[in-house]
Amino acid sequence: MPKRGAPGGTSAPRPGPGERRKNKVMFIVCEGQTERSYFHHLNHRYGAEHDFQIQLTPRKVTEGQQFNGYKPVPAVREALRFKKTTKGIRNTEFWVVFDRDENEDVYEAFRLARQSGVNVAFSHPHFELWLWLHFASGPPGPLGGDRTVIPAKLRRVKEFGDFGKLVEPRHFEELIKEGRQERAVSLAQRLVAACPSGRCAPAADQGVSGHAANCDVLLRDPSTDVHLILKALGIVRP
Repeated sequence: MPKRGAPGGTSAPRPGPGERRKNKVMFIVCEGQTERSYFHHLNHRYGAEHDFQIQLTPRKVTEGQQFNGYKPVPAVREALRFKKTTKGIRNTEFWVVFDRDENEDVYEAFRLARQSGVNVAFSHPHFELWLWLHFASGPPGPLGGDRTVIPAKLRRVKEFGDFGKLVEPRHFEELIKEGRQERAVSLAQRLVAACPSGRCAPAADQGVSGHAANCDVLLRDPSTDVHLILKALGIVRP
C-alpha cells in the first residue's frame, strides 16, 4: 500500500480517451505545503494556456491526513524514481523544490541532483521569499539565518494578512496580477547578481540557475530559484 500523501503508483501520466498529451510534463517534488499549494494553482491557471502539465508529489492530501513532504535528499531520490519510470517519454522535466530552513542534507541533495539530471529550485531561507518578492520594492539584504523576517513582511501585505501555510486561491490571484510575476522574477535575478560568492550572475539560458557551480549554496542568503520554473514553463520570458 502506498504511503499516505505519496504517489499512488509509478506510471507516467497518460491522456484519457480523446485527450492529447500536454506538450510538456513537469514533475515537481515538494518539501512543504506552501510550495505544493502554489504549484497546484500555477498548473490550473496556466497549464492549458501554455500547454503543460505539472505532476505534483506528494499528491493532494485529504482533510485530516498528515502532509508527507520530502526533505532535500529524499526529494531528489523521488524525482529520480520518476525519471527512471518515465524514461523514453519526451519533453519531461524533473524538479525538486526545497528550502534552506534547518536542513542538514542540502549539499548532498545538490550533489545527487547534479549527478542524476534533476533540477533544483532552492530557496534561502524559505519559499515565502518568492511570494514576498511579488510585492517588494527591492531585494532584501542578507538575513543571517533569520527565518521570521520575510513571513512578517509578507503578512504586512494587505492581501496576505491572513496567510498561514497554504497559498489559497485568493492569495494566488494577487500574485498573478499584472506585472507582479515579472517583478518577482526581476528581483530574484538581482539576488543572484548580488550573491555573496561574487561569482554568480542571472542566467541567460532557460532552466539553468545563474549561481556558479562552485558557489556555496548555503551562502546564498537570501535567494530563490523558483523563477526558473516559471521560465521553463513559458509563463514568463527567459
